[in-house]
Amino acid sequence: MKLIARTIVAALALTTILAPVAVGQTGPDPKDHRRPSVVPASHVAGNSGGRLLGDWFVENLTLSKSASPFGGSDNICLDIGHRGKVLSPAGGILIPPENRVIEMTCPVEAGRPVVMVMTSADCSSAEPGPFFADTPRTQRTCALRNLSTIPVRSINISVDGSSPVDIHQRRFLEVSPQRSVVFPVDPVFQATPGPATFVAAAWTAEIRGMKRGNHTVVATPIYELEDGPLVLPFIVHFQVVGGRGQGGH
Repeated sequence: MKLIARTIVAALALTTILAPVAVGQTGPDPKDHRRPSVVPASHVAGNSGGRLLGDWFVENLTLSKSASPFGGSDNICLDIGHRGKVLSPAGGILIPPENRVIEMTCPVEAGRPVVMVMTSADCSSAEPGPFFADTPRTQRTCALRNLSTIPVRSINISVDGSSPVDIHQRRFLEVSPQRSVVFPVDPVFQATPGPATFVAAAWTAEIRGMKRGNHTVVATPIYELEDGPLVLPFIVHFQVVGGRGQGGH
């Protein structure tokens, strides 16, 4: 999900709070008690959580503003990690109240790991303050500082209507190493086009155990604003094809 701090000012005008999102879905066989689960994305298919987060940001930052989820409404199913073995949805956020729900669909082969990247922040050598920093240490400090200023109450993730897991916890927090990126001519975040470095921090989670069939993941961040809570659901419909289960851990 796009960095909420960059659009939080516009969201202050929001006065209507969303009701809980109800989504119709076709889940796994009810006789199968091995339900999908939400777990930390610290080690996925031989990749560290930081490596996956860095890949996720590189993929988004190298796209032009008009094509990047960071720039608006485009939704992309990203291939990240070693040899692109991990699938990660990136939903383009639209400033409320025009659209308060991000919804997208990702086909995925059974056995392929899936990682959700939620509320995030980055600092780079190409962005204006307070997102500018140029060394690995200062970029990490800057990214974590900006992430901590986002007024998150909770980030609940539910799979196929199961009890939600709040990933706004330390074990779900990932920080990337310093990564290189080339911002395009029409960059996001008012960055200077050209080569740059960055560090990102985010709340992330791996979705494990999705069997062949249709699954719906509802991720619901809630932000505490002066005018009341802001709820921005992120709904991803996964169409799992192929084998019997999800592995690759």
